[in-house]
Amino acid sequence: MHPVAYSLGSLIGSFIIVSLLSYLWERFLFQKVMDDPVKGKLASVGAAWLTAGVIGGFGFANGGPYAWVAFGFYGVPAAVLAVFAYFRGLKLRSEQD
Repeated sequence: MHPVAYSLGSLIGSFIIVSLLSYLWERFLFQKVMDDPVKGKLASVGAAWLTAGVIGGFGFANGGPYAWVAFGFYGVPAAVLAVFAYFRGLKLRSEQD
């Protein structure tokens, strides 16, 4: 297997998972709890990163000890998503005013 293709596929897959988890956290919890859209969107990305990191740590362990590297693995897509969520939250905040 080619290492670049594997890395690119892993990056795309982790971005999809973090995006999906972020949407679910925002839709079912933070949209109802938070009044500020920026805080809600950023909190949902943080919760998605933690969720993916915890679940991924068990998956990456593959029968061994917990793999803490999963938090770093999902951290890159979470950081990119947090930037987009921040600007989307700012736009929603200006639309509310």
